[in-house]
Amino acid sequence: MRDASPGGILLGSGVLFVVLWEIRSALGLLAGVDTNGAAYFIGTVIVVAFVAFGLSVGLFQVSAMVFNERRS
Repeated sequence: MRDASPGGILLGSGVLFVVLWEIRSALGLLAGVDTNGAAYFIGTVIVVAFVAFGLSVGLFQVSAMVFNERRS
């Protein structure tokens, strides 16, 4: 977790977006559930943005704590 970078968080967020979007496709194919594409897109973007923000804040705070403990 110490080596997390903004690029890694961005890449992980992109992967999360694709996974969530593919879940929509799977629901349509397997369960016959048809969701509104625009609403699902907006919801997916909000979830991914929330996760990315949480990761960036949480991971960098942990990095600072680890760094401070090693300096002591």
